[in-house]
Amino acid sequence: MTDLPTNERLYLWGRNLFQQQQDPVVWAGSVLAAAARRMGRSPEIDEALILAEREDQWPRGREVFDRIRRRSLNREDPLTEEHALYFALAELVTKLAHNAAGQRPPFDHDSGWRVGPTAYRLARATDDPELHQDLTQTLGGWPQDI
Repeated sequence: MTDLPTNERLYLWGRNLFQQQQDPVVWAGSVLAAAARRMGRSPEIDEALILAEREDQWPRGREVFDRIRRRSLNREDPLTEEHALYFALAELVTKLAHNAAGQRPPFDHDSGWRVGPTAYRLARATDDPELHQDLTQTLGGWPQDI
């Protein structure tokens, strides 16, 4: 696998990591919660965290996704690189909830495969050792061949 490009290796690692999860939406929410401990909170992030915790809220996935995406694209108050990755992680949580609820039309089938790689990129984009440690612990480690 080491002869594959880095992005492809990350993608394969993310797929394998995601496929091991018993409860993918809750797992993705726990990754977002680990990031939230160091990255700060916002109404959009809070909504994604609540969504992940409560299965009865999963049908609201697209609605919450739309709010997060609008914030991510706000040109009047642009996100830093780190916060753009953080919000991308929140978007993935909402996509997983939407798909798990059986809502139509579904988001990409591989949305969950990108949780690990997005968290990896977030950890690398910051110089916060506590964030790195929290994400490492939540994910169970990082890919070894990247």
